[in-house]
Amino acid sequence: MKVQTRLLLVSLLTLAIALGALLVIGNLLLASGVRSQASSVLRARADAQVASLSVTPAGIRVRESSNEEVLDRTSWVLDEDRVIERPAGIAPAVDRAAAALGRARREAERDGPADVRLRAVPLRAPGSRRAAGAVVVGYSVESLEHVQHLVLLGSLVLAALVLAGGGLAIHSALDGALRPVAQMTARAEDWSAHDLDRRFGLGAPRDELTGLAATLDGLLSRIAASRRHEQRFASEVAHELRTPLAALRARAELALRRRGTADKDDALQAVVDDTARIDRAIDALLAVARRELDPTTGSVDLAALAGQVDGAQVIVRGPLRPAEGDVDVVRRALAPLVENARRHARSDVVLELSGDDRLVRLAVRDDGPGLDPALGERAFDPGVRGPGENGDGAGLGLSLARRLARSCGGDVVVGPGPGGCFVLQLPAVGRQPIR
Repeated sequence: MKVQTRLLLVSLLTLAIALGALLVIGNLLLASGVRSQASSVLRARADAQVASLSVTPAGIRVRESSNEEVLDRTSWVLDEDRVIERPAGIAPAVDRAAAALGRARREAERDGPADVRLRAVPLRAPGSRRAAGAVVVGYSVESLEHVQHLVLLGSLVLAALVLAGGGLAIHSALDGALRPVAQMTARAEDWSAHDLDRRFGLGAPRDELTGLAATLDGLLSRIAASRRHEQRFASEVAHELRTPLAALRARAELALRRRGTADKDDALQAVVDDTARIDRAIDALLAVARRELDPTTGSVDLAALAGQVDGAQVIVRGPLRPAEGDVDVVRRALAPLVENARRHARSDVVLELSGDDRLVRLAVRDDGPGLDPALGERAFDPGVRGPGENGDGAGLGLSLARRLARSCGGDVVVGPGPGGCFVLQLPAVGRQPIR
């Protein structure tokens, strides 16, 4: 069931309950008013009838009065249990009910047959506490009940019209309010399939609709970022694995052609080395993906990490703060920088650590020829290799190192010579914000 239909049904149910409550209360008040009017008329008639009677210990006598004809049509007079005066032409059922009510000799009022309401008043002689008889008066409430029924019918018709009109108004209002939501949903669905760079762009949330637009804009941005992440990840996997796999195949084919055992051993060792390189590349790419999807802030001691690198001299310049990042991710970012330095160094590889209030830096230096100035920032592009480099690698080490560092909020940049120098820099824990 659509949201619009559910809202319409809930609104109509609420309106129906409210109208029903008003109808019940209104008609109860009307019924109470009708009963009160009938009681008032009955009391007046009973008082008039009592005033026209003479009650003595010897009995009850009816005196002549000016409104005797009116009273005779609607009253009964009982002396003891004997009816001494009754209306002419009254229905037998009403007559029996009035006589029974009077013989009870107590003040009472109740509905009788044929829409006649009856009231009984006991009669006592002066100085006597015993009721010598009773007066019963009647009042036809047929006209009042007819009016009451007409009012009930009219109120039901009016409630039905109000409910129908309210339903149309609510439906129109809901349709107008939810139509933009449906349009936005359809547009967002189309954009998510064809154009992830489109946005609603309604500005800061001001109401429910602009809030929904802002939420959808954020959702589309996350979808677009996720798709770009997947595309970049797939591209880098292809770059990283294509060359090692080709080398594996070439060396395996070469080993099959060679007859010497030593040659085969060398080829198989090369296959093992390439397999290890592929394994490290896959681990690094997965670490990048995990870090980008869940950039949880941690801390790492760069000096301790540098001390774990074999065959490299470690120099620490000044006090260092812990750096932000994941230890495993930072270790994988450092590995290709060290491997690059060892491949180009003549003899020494030096790890130099320094830092300030904002950044912690680890410079990886070698005494080789240094980076070709013509490469510049292109050295960090996947598949780019400097002059003189062989094709054994995938050309993705520096790119992966930078990507891993940036996933921790840092970077890898080219450092000053002499020799080759790449600097891994990470945010310092507790750093001051940049103003």
